[in-house]
Amino acid sequence: METLGILLLFVAVIVVASLYTNWMNKRKTKAWLEDQYGKEPHIKETDIEDIAVYWEENKEGYKDKIDEITWNDLGLTDIFRRVNSCCSFVGEQILYGVLHCFPTRTSYGTELEKKITYFATHKEERIATQLHLMSLGKKEGNYSIPFIVNNLEVFEMDLVWLYKIMQILLVGSVIPAIILQNFNFLGITLAIFSINLILYSQRKSQYEIHLASLNSMIQIVRLGVTLEESELLGKKDKVISLTPLLDPFRKLNKIVGKLQMKKASSYSGDIFALINDYLIGATLWEFTNYNKVLEGLKGKEEQYLTLYRVIGELDMAIAIASFRESIPEYCIPEFDEDKSIVMEEVYHPLTKNPVCNSITLDHNCIITGSNASGKSTFIKCVAVNVLLGQSIHTCMAKRMVYPFAKVITSMAVTDDLMAGESYYIKEIKYLHRIIESLSNDQFVICVIDEILRGTNTEERISASTAILQYLQDKNCLAIVASHDHELTELLARTYKNYHFREQIINNDIYFDYKIHNGPSTTKNAIRLLEYIGFPKEIITNAKHMKY
Repeated sequence: METLGILLLFVAVIVVASLYTNWMNKRKTKAWLEDQYGKEPHIKETDIEDIAVYWEENKEGYKDKIDEITWNDLGLTDIFRRVNSCCSFVGEQILYGVLHCFPTRTSYGTELEKKITYFATHKEERIATQLHLMSLGKKEGNYSIPFIVNNLEVFEMDLVWLYKIMQILLVGSVIPAIILQNFNFLGITLAIFSINLILYSQRKSQYEIHLASLNSMIQIVRLGVTLEESELLGKKDKVISLTPLLDPFRKLNKIVGKLQMKKASSYSGDIFALINDYLIGATLWEFTNYNKVLEGLKGKEEQYLTLYRVIGELDMAIAIASFRESIPEYCIPEFDEDKSIVMEEVYHPLTKNPVCNSITLDHNCIITGSNASGKSTFIKCVAVNVLLGQSIHTCMAKRMVYPFAKVITSMAVTDDLMAGESYYIKEIKYLHRIIESLSNDQFVICVIDEILRGTNTEERISASTAILQYLQDKNCLAIVASHDHELTELLARTYKNYHFREQIINNDIYFDYKIHNGPSTTKNAIRLLEYIGFPKEIITNAKHMKY
């Protein structure tokens, strides 16, 4: 009796210690989440290829998307990392996908803003939701779920018809022994049981790998059920009701739950659990039920991916709310039908200690300026803010007004040695795709940096003038940064001119990074050579060179 009491006390101590450890870990995690909210996320070397799986699997469903050239020109991978404080793999994938496309629903911004505002103003609910999202984690294999959903047939167990037959034979072989009270018939049962045991042993490892993927899929459903039942998304005025999205998958959730419990018990290390695993396994119950779940998912792929997206948008909304708190100033964009961009105190999200600019771009324009004066950064700033306003409903500005628009760029052109393409060939291909993107149905913002720099001056000026004149009468707003002052003169009647400037004070160069009206009247290429410390001979010869 005394031994039993000691044993019970020992068990009680272990249970209490375990509960206390879990409580402390949860408390630390909550404190960490509270502390990290509103701060710049730590840069993580996340495998972008894994995160991109959702977008790659679903991008064909979007008519208007940001092409790879524009994505790279604007450094949107870095912007994704700057915004990404998501707690789950699904949140990361949805944020990455959202940054790649233009809204297809006019209500998108209103719906997203409702979620962002809710989590920004409900701290306890936000942290509790984040804790649940963290249960999904960011395991490498989970990022492949969108691929699995779109390719369910690949993950089916083959020979299911054989397993069903063997199940029937196993049950059927017991009946004669019971009816005839002749247990000699159980020899047949034993033989069938042995065959089934061999089948189970051979396919067990493949099944368990597939089950892990299936369980990860159903985790999304379980999380949705938890969020809905806990009322973390609001009581009366919910940010979204998950019930209609969850209903088609509740039965499948229960089946997978049973399969997962069976698998977990077999990993306990207990010899009896191991024996039990093979005894039940020989009935082939797990294989047929696994396939039943896959069959239940077929035809519901779109419904599942909708639930997947909605869960991810909750995580994304919290990340956006945190991002807003981490930047100097932001605004919610105002969408107008006027084909212009009104910007007050706009800045680039990745610039440290940014210099803000205010301007209304209501006409095609050419922006000139000396080297390093800020013109390229400015046109990127405009394009990025137009995109972020539409995708995450957030602009880095005091105020920003513009129409829904597609953004396409030609900026960071490079030679493609593998394809045997020169700089100029790549550049004209970039520009051609801009022209091909124009239509009367959609307003396009074209952002071009140093147009046709890959060819000689005479032809560059002629071709650039012709291209920019062509854009003048199209349904677009062209924003062009250039060193070519000739363009400002040739296109003075059709393009507005702005410039960035510098000041020379005590043989030093100072940039104000402010945009000014009119074309630039200064040059600083030789001055920068001198500033960097090139030999005086080079500076003198450059200044006196005639061409």
